[in-house]
Amino acid sequence: TMFLQMRMNPTPPDPTQAMIFNWMPLIFTFMLASFPAGLVIYWAWNNTLSITQQAVIMKRQGAKIELFDNIKGLFKRKPVQSK
Repeated sequence: TMFLQMRMNPTPPDPTQAMIFNWMPLIFTFMLASFPAGLVIYWAWNNTLSITQQAVIMKRQGAKIELFDNIKGLFKRKPVQSK
């Protein structure tokens, strides 16, 4: 859910920040592994509600929701640059 929430926003221009945002869900998975299940459920549910809230607000404001475009961009092959 955190991954989807971050994908709703445009990609940060700073490559370091983009890399940190890509690794955050994985890091949080290991950090929350030893916590009680209720906390993990709360965290996941809060992220789900935040995604919904952001989508509703963006739709009402007429902004383009870039979630699907950003997710599709992850799986596109980047062209190989010749040297």
